[in-house]
Amino acid sequence: MAKIDSHLHVWTLDDDRYPMLPGRVPNVPGDVKRLLSSMDEAEVDGALIVQPIFHGFDHGYVNEAIKAHSDRFKGMALINPQRMDAVDQLDHLVTDKGYTGVRFNPAMWVLGVLEHLDLTPEERSKHFKTCPECQLQHMNDDAGKAIYEKAGELGVPVGFMVSPKYFDQVDDMLSEFPETPAIIDHFGGCKVADGEPGSNANFDALIALAKHPQLRIKVSGFVGPSDGAMPHEDTWPMVKALLGAYGAERLMWGTDFPWIQSHGGYVDGTRIIGQIPDISDGDRAWIMGETATSLFGDWN
Repeated sequence: MAKIDSHLHVWTLDDDRYPMLPGRVPNVPGDVKRLLSSMDEAEVDGALIVQPIFHGFDHGYVNEAIKAHSDRFKGMALINPQRMDAVDQLDHLVTDKGYTGVRFNPAMWVLGVLEHLDLTPEERSKHFKTCPECQLQHMNDDAGKAIYEKAGELGVPVGFMVSPKYFDQVDDMLSEFPETPAIIDHFGGCKVADGEPGSNANFDALIALAKHPQLRIKVSGFVGPSDGAMPHEDTWPMVKALLGAYGAERLMWGTDFPWIQSHGGYVDGTRIIGQIPDISDGDRAWIMGETATSLFGDWN
C-alpha cells in the first residue's frame, strides 16, 4: 500500500530566488530537505505539494521540488483569478509543468487583496469592510467558472480551501460542472466546537455535499477542527461520519506540513488514521493513499 500525504506545502525562507510576499513570512521552516527527512522517517511514499500563499503565484520553488523529486512529489497550483490570462496560466502549469490540480482560495477573489498582503489578516478584514474599491467577489463568478471548467477539460481536480460559508458556491460549481473532479480541504473548515455530527449545521452541510459523486474530502490539518492535542481524538467522530457519507474511496489524509511541526510533529500526524477504531484495513488503505493515487495518478 502506498502512503500518500495528500496535503502539504513547502517554502524557503532564505533564498533570494524565491522571495516571500510582503508581510507573508511564515513562522515555521518548510524547506524540501526537512520535508523529505520527515517523510522518510514516517515511511511516506509521496506527497501532493499545494502551492503556498507565501510565495504567491510564483511557483518556482515548488517547480524545483517536483523536478528534483518527481518520484515523491506532485503539485497543486494556485492561479490568480484576477488575471485576464488565468485559464492560460492553468493550462501552462498543468501541460508544461506537470501540475495535477488547482486550488481555489476565496481570498484570491477579493479585489484588492493582492495590493494589501502587507496587512495582517485582521487589518485586511477591517480594511475590506470600509474600502469601496476592495470588494468580495465570488468563486463562482465568470473567472472562477472559466478556471473550474478548464480544470475539468485538463482532467485535474479543483481543491477548495473554504469555510462553510462558501459551501453554496462550491455546490453551484459542482452542479454546473459535474465532469470536473473536486476536493474540499481540511474538513471544510468545520469545527468540533460547533457540535457533534448530526447536530452541527456546518458539518452536516458538508455531509450533504456527498450527493455530488465527483467530490472528495481531505481529512487533513486536524489541528483546525480539533479542540485537543495530537492525535485529536475529538475529530474521530467527524472522520467516521465522513466515511459513512462519502465512502473511503472519496476521503484522503494529509498532514498540512509544515504547520504540523508545531502541533504534535509529522510522524505522529501520519499515524492518526491508523489509531481511529472500527475502520477496516481496506478503508484505511484508501484514505492513506489509494484515493490520492486514483485521483492524481501513481507516485513512481
